[in-house]
Amino acid sequence: MRYHLMGISGSGMNGLSRWLAHLGHDVDGCDRSAAVETSVDGIRRLPGHDPSHVHGVDVLVHSAAIPPDHPEIAAARAASVRVLRRSEMLAELAADHLVLAVAGAHGKTTTTALTGWALQEAGLDPTVLVGGEVPGWPGGFRPGGRLTVIEADEYDRAFLRIPHAHSAVTSFDLEHLECYGSPEALRFAFEVFLELTLPGGGVVVPVEESALGSWADRIGRRIVTTGPGGDSYCLPLGADGWGERYGIDGIEGIVPLPGLANLRNAATAHALLGLCGVSAGVAARSMASFPGTRRRLERLGSAGRTLIVSDYAHHPREMEASIQALRRAVPGRISVVFEPHLYSRTAAMHAEMGRAVSLADSSAVLPVYAAREAPVAGVDSSLVVRSASEAGADCVALDPRDVLSFVESCGSDAVVFMGAGDCDRLARGLLEARR
Repeated sequence: MRYHLMGISGSGMNGLSRWLAHLGHDVDGCDRSAAVETSVDGIRRLPGHDPSHVHGVDVLVHSAAIPPDHPEIAAARAASVRVLRRSEMLAELAADHLVLAVAGAHGKTTTTALTGWALQEAGLDPTVLVGGEVPGWPGGFRPGGRLTVIEADEYDRAFLRIPHAHSAVTSFDLEHLECYGSPEALRFAFEVFLELTLPGGGVVVPVEESALGSWADRIGRRIVTTGPGGDSYCLPLGADGWGERYGIDGIEGIVPLPGLANLRNAATAHALLGLCGVSAGVAARSMASFPGTRRRLERLGSAGRTLIVSDYAHHPREMEASIQALRRAVPGRISVVFEPHLYSRTAAMHAEMGRAVSLADSSAVLPVYAAREAPVAGVDSSLVVRSASEAGADCVALDPRDVLSFVESCGSDAVVFMGAGDCDRLARGLLEARR
């Protein structure tokens, strides 16, 4: 069949396109961020959106960011082309698989990748779909067998559509309230996600959020808690270069990622692996070779003596965890180049964002990355700068054209480019320019 994917450059859609192509389908897609037509591993990417793209298509798949009344979608419906949201397409692909679904406000990409990598190294040949690129898994997709690990996103209630044998929540926080309307509705959605775990399955939850699994427990699902005092806990044994040593179930391991937050991710991965029959010893050995995930505290290279790091953190709690992780891995000064993500999030959380960047020795804030939102009057990066300054931080507003001068003048041993928008491109461009 011929599939056309709108928003194909996004991390979730990219992996989905590769899954469809792996199954032998004819796949192309389009994205407004594409300037010219390209082809990646035989998958065509068309620039922009146009109703003509649906000519000859059997199924159109669109990301949740694209409105249902978009002209391209309207043209598909008029031509009797089947139209699916990404989550609906994913549910169909996963229907005959034994799925481990990983959700959570923070850490789900790393945990999904870490779990999939350990299953691969343990010889279980998993299929993996993750919202980030892992070396050797182009586009965040690893083709494999029936055992499948999927990053299950709560945005647009997508995680409620994925059939899963086992499920995990890495963390709970007030994210995507624009979709849910209230904290209560968001919490209820997570409870339903866990309750939808198939009979005989296990549910992994943080010990401090164990109530999320109450409905799953009521219908007989096995509950496994993570964290101090929980069923699965990676006891910190100290930083080890760009990694953390830990103890679990009487054995020692190392997760080659910095920061205590990544030990929580490793504990969730251990719990999921245990539900699949993988022992703690095999799991620890398998995790030790994990190469990391693109844009999750990714070391890009050095500008002079300054290490350049790219990180996806854009929620204040993620930002704090990433800066604290760098403190454990990098001796000396640390600076942050932060790009706020979404006007709505910046309006609601600028004070928390400012306090987060104040943990660095110096910081600079780029313009707000709008993504799917229109500008909001009075909401810009100055709100974060002011909040950081009030917290005692050395923080300035930064024009993207001045990134190189900031890095050269800040005198830091590491600069982390932090955010979910264009800051990664700026970081890589900076290194390329210095070459």
